Amino acid sequence: MTGYDDPGAQLRALRQQLGWSQEELANRAGLSTGVIKKIEGGGTARMETLRALARALGVHTVWFVRPGSPAPTVDNGNDAVLADMRAAILPPVGLDGRPLGTADHDDVHLPRLADAATEANHIYHADRYDDLARLLPGLIQSAHYHVSALDGPDHQRARRVRSALLGLAGRYLIQVRAHDLAMTALQRAAEDAAAIGDTPLAAAAVTCQAWAMLRQGRFAEVENLCARTADTVEPRMSKATPDELAAWGWLLMRASSAAIRNNRSEEASEYLALAETAATRLGREHDLAGQYRFGPVTVALLHPENAMIEGRPDLALQALTRIPKGAGRTNPSSWNRASLERARALVRVGDLDKATEVLTRLRRQHGQWLRYQQAARDVTTELVQARTRPLTPAQRDLVDFLNLTI
Repeated sequence: MTGYDDPGAQLRALRQQLGWSQEELANRAGLSTGVIKKIEGGGTARMETLRALARALGVHTVWFVRPGSPAPTVDNGNDAVLADMRAAILPPVGLDGRPLGTADHDDVHLPRLADAATEANHIYHADRYDDLARLLPGLIQSAHYHVSALDGPDHQRARRVRSALLGLAGRYLIQVRAHDLAMTALQRAAEDAAAIGDTPLAAAAVTCQAWAMLRQGRFAEVENLCARTADTVEPRMSKATPDELAAWGWLLMRASSAAIRNNRSEEASEYLALAETAATRLGREHDLAGQYRFGPVTVALLHPENAMIEGRPDLALQALTRIPKGAGRTNPSSWNRASLERARALVRVGDLDKATEVLTRLRRQHGQWLRYQQAARDVTTELVQARTRPLTPAQRDLVDFLNLTI
């Protein structure tokens, strides 16, 4: 359907085509009539609400998402803050094709650069984003110079290090919501990995690229990208290496995340079941190319997320009680996102005090990570709006920490 500029107008048109009243649509979607009236009147809605409407109407979720021009915004200074990162990812080059402005000039020392890249990865997983923002531009510039200055096997190794650094930059930029620059970094990371024939490293870059695209609402593209890439890299189970299993499994998880958001529950379950096959084969968490952990714990944490998107907080909480023990540790960010889903589910079932405890623990242990999460702001806003009594001190602290206007 075309000719409508907002989801509310599209929703009203399709409802009327079907001959349904607002009350009937609300009943079929499991929503209140007030929600339908607000959306049709131009109000916004959460993704899970749009998904419930899409399911009731027999369309895909992205049917409600139409491209348009962004609203004018006041410059928040992010362009200047990211200037060094942008210059490193997209460096100017001279007549000889070599990047200008490299950090280490003629000082070529690949082992030292590789060690620094490993340390930068540790800094990322420790949520030390300010430190990472200061370190990464110089490391990426150095990697550019190493790639251009070295030949033979050393050139291959330099490209592997640069790919890892660009992948790390992409993950950091997604966290701080600089998605377009993240996509550029990740595409270049994938190009480096493909050029040296490192399929797991390339798959890790594609997986991270899919994460950025999910945040941009590009669900059909993500599913197609990850499903096709997973078909390409699918290993033979009898001979698969841990990296191959992890790469394949993560691609399937991203495909599942995209499908469930686009009202394709059956396909989402199929992708997740295949990812579980890879995780079971591994038996415990495995570090993929120094970027992602994959295994039984990581896959199990996707179940509550998918359940919440389907509007089933009860199933999400049940899934969180079935996380495997003794199978190693997943990435901190994966665990933190599952904790946010737990808080959201607790709000939905009415346990606001427990939800506050979960959010407060996240703030105390991973505050640097939490302050960049839109999901944290959404859950906290929902929690506050569900209160019938004055906010507790802990809840007021969360509101202040996340800079919310309630």
